[in-house]
Order: sequence, then structure tokens, then C-alpha cells
Amino acid sequence: MTEAAAPAVVELRRADIGYEGRPVVAGLDLRIDAGEVIGLLGPNGSGKSTLVRGLLGLAPILGGSVSLFGVDRHRFKDWARVGYVPQRQTVVGGIPSTVREVVASGQLTSVRPFRRPRAAERAAVVDAIEAVGLADKAKAAMATLSGGQQRRVLIARALASAPDLLVLDEPTAGVDSANQVALAATLAGLAERGTTILLITHELGPAEPLVTRTLVLRAGRLVHDGPASEAPDEHDDDWHHHHGDHPDPGPALGLEGPCT
Repeated sequence: MTEAAAPAVVELRRADIGYEGRPVVAGLDLRIDAGEVIGLLGPNGSGKSTLVRGLLGLAPILGGSVSLFGVDRHRFKDWARVGYVPQRQTVVGGIPSTVREVVASGQLTSVRPFRRPRAAERAAVVDAIEAVGLADKAKAAMATLSGGQQRRVLIARALASAPDLLVLDEPTAGVDSANQVALAATLAGLAERGTTILLITHELGPAEPLVTRTLVLRAGRLVHDGPASEAPDEHDDDWHHHHGDHPDPGPALGLEGPCT
């Protein structure tokens, strides 16, 4: 008797995702298996962030189905298995926080309120900080870090719950080249451990050698699924060819941040 195949980490079947009944992503079929490192590319307005929000329960599924680890997204509750680094999120505010405190906050979905963290949970915070190369900054105030270092702290926060799927939305936006290389090294280490990674970006940059497969969206439709070397560039004429576009749905409503 053969073993049943493992469920996909992410699976969409004819999925429509959008806002107020208007699809931004339309009729999408997609499967991501454990251990894949996916680069999701496309110009502004292509539907990249809307797709991610649909996966994470932040945008409504208007049609078709979306599942995580074999469970329909509407019934999925094990969010500790998913780490998410939002686009352009900052953590420097009016309340001073250290790197360790920010990273520990990533365990809030798995630690009950008012319970002291267990030794294994504290160790996971230390491991997450080391994974992004900031062990020497664990006690440093976030306000003292560079923008690139802060992005690495946000990745560590996402790693603190030891997720099986890590989703990063434009992690190198506003990050200098040196920190982009450091981020790529962090992702390489995670990929070696078997973490499934979904990287949403305009350009892969130093992370390109890690990516096992690229997806390209245009106007909410998948126009490429394959090697990065064969992906169309958003400045090429291919971007301007007709691929069954639907009317521009306009900006996202009800969510903070741009819908790209």
C-alpha cells in the first residue's frame, strides 16, 4: 500500500481574490510544495500582494479555493506554521524595544497570554536572531539599527515560531546592497533547513540563486511559472501583450498599504 502524497503547502484552484466583490487575482491555479523557494514577480498592480493577503486571510476569496497545508483557508487555524514579513513594515515607534523583545513578539500566536515563555521558546528566539546574523545586536534598541538590519529583525520575528512557510513581501525594499546580500544568506540557511519560502519582489537580486521556481503575475493572471532565467522582464514588450486581462479593479479597500 503506497503512502498518500503530502498535501501542498499552498494550493489554489481557480481562485479569485479581491475586495468588495471585485477580483484583483482571477482564476489562479497554483501549487507550492514543501521545501520550494518561490520568487513571485510582477510590476505594481499585478496582484502580488493581493495574492499573499488572500493566503493569509487578509483579503477575501471571491471564488475557487485556497488551502494551506491541505486545510481550506477559511478553516485553517495553525498560523504558527506561517511566518509573514509584511511590505515596508516598521517596528520603531514611541515605545523603545530591543531586538530580542521584537523577535519574541513573533511567538504571540503560539504562547498563551500571561504565561512565561518556556526554555524552548526562549531558545527559539535566540536561534532566530542568530539565523539572521544579529546575535551581537540582541540587546540593542531597534532605533539604533539600520533599515536593512531592521528588516532582518522582522524576518527573525517571523522565524521565532519556527514556521514551515515563510512569506516575505518586498523584503529588500529600501535596503542597501550589503544588507540585500545578508538577507540572501539568511534565506539560504533557511532553505537548507527545508523551510518553504515565498518571496514577493520586483527583482530577485542576490536571492536569485536560491529560487527554485519563479511565478510572474500580470494584471492578476499568472503569465510565467518556471525558471528565473526564462521569466519575462517587466520592462520587456512581453509585459504589454494581452493575456486575458480583466478590467482594472482599482485600489484595494479596507486594508492598509498598497495593493500590488
